[in-house]
Amino acid sequence: MKRKLLILCIAGAAALSLGGCSGKQAAKDAEGGNAVSQSGEASEETKSADDAETSEETQQAETETEKVSDRPDYVGIQDLDIEEYVTLNDYANMTIEVAKSEVTDDDIKSIIDSELMYATKGEVKTGDTVNIDYVGKKDGVAFAGGTASGYELEIGSGTFIDGFEDGLIGVSVGDTVDLNLTFPENYGSAELAGKDVVFTVTVNNILLNGGYDSLTDEDIKNYGMAYADKEELWAAGEKLANERAEAAYDASVRSSAVSNVLEQSTVNSIPEYLVEEEAQNYLNYMTELCQSVYDIDLEGYVTMYYGMEMDDFNSEVMDMSREAVKGYLVYEAIARAEGINVTQQEIEKRADEEAAEYGYSSGSELIDEVGFTTYRMYIVQGLVSDRLGELVKVEEKN
Repeated sequence: MKRKLLILCIAGAAALSLGGCSGKQAAKDAEGGNAVSQSGEASEETKSADDAETSEETQQAETETEKVSDRPDYVGIQDLDIEEYVTLNDYANMTIEVAKSEVTDDDIKSIIDSELMYATKGEVKTGDTVNIDYVGKKDGVAFAGGTASGYELEIGSGTFIDGFEDGLIGVSVGDTVDLNLTFPENYGSAELAGKDVVFTVTVNNILLNGGYDSLTDEDIKNYGMAYADKEELWAAGEKLANERAEAAYDASVRSSAVSNVLEQSTVNSIPEYLVEEEAQNYLNYMTELCQSVYDIDLEGYVTMYYGMEMDDFNSEVMDMSREAVKGYLVYEAIARAEGINVTQQEIEKRADEEAAEYGYSSGSELIDEVGFTTYRMYIVQGLVSDRLGELVKVEEKN
């Protein structure tokens, strides 16, 4: 499932602009919560035979559609005469204003309460929020969506299937247990519905709900926290808050620099086949996402979640793909002006390194599904953004 999150992140503005699938939901699905949660129960609308047949036909049609990049006259962005398409602004002498936030005591407390208040001693009880790793297996084999690391679960919330949360009550931090469970008969996945499974769960720690203000030095000792006292805990929170603020400021500088260059540069023309390619990649992504996560075809999803006709949806995807390619062209022009060159070998090496993280068996599979142009631009964008952050003059805005 992580592969869908990757495509969501690098397929240009289109993936987020329509707003139907939030990044948080995609991330949760990617981490495996979807295959354990109670929300996996099927509805009549999404599990009917007609829908299944339509989804199969849609997937087959997508498979049979020729990739734009396979056309004999296709020219990638890296091979275009980029000066024909883009006139850059004087970005090297550009000045931008960026606000820098001051870290407050409330910021520090918020980080401590949400990220540092963890007990490494004690037993799980109802109402606790626990940090867990788990692996779900059916007939001794791990199943898709049943594995996660660092998942935070509130015990008693009813988020996961019956028996999962209750099975953790009384388990000590650091211990690992096997939970023998059965998925509901009406669960959304036919592979898991009514099936016996075993979840191997490790309790990493327990989030302390009282907050920093109510904590005592004695509590810190009794809970096995990684700090000598409240003063040391506060220092850790302050350090993390300042690091976050600095990282946010640096990100704002890069983002503002990129936005200004995109606004002030002139794109003389946009190759329509590149727009078509971007839209094709996104629609393929959406088709697979709807089928594998929501168990519904793309048209049904668009109607249900966006309230749109497919013609209108496709039109918006084309518009946003055109904006994405416009950005690609500007990024490419800056990359060449700054001597930033990403070779085929470097792209393949990066893909090989990231493949497993995003759920692909190989770098070539990742590139094939995401699209070479999109994946290459994902790399180029990062390098160009960093370079612009170094070049531009920054004035702190109050």
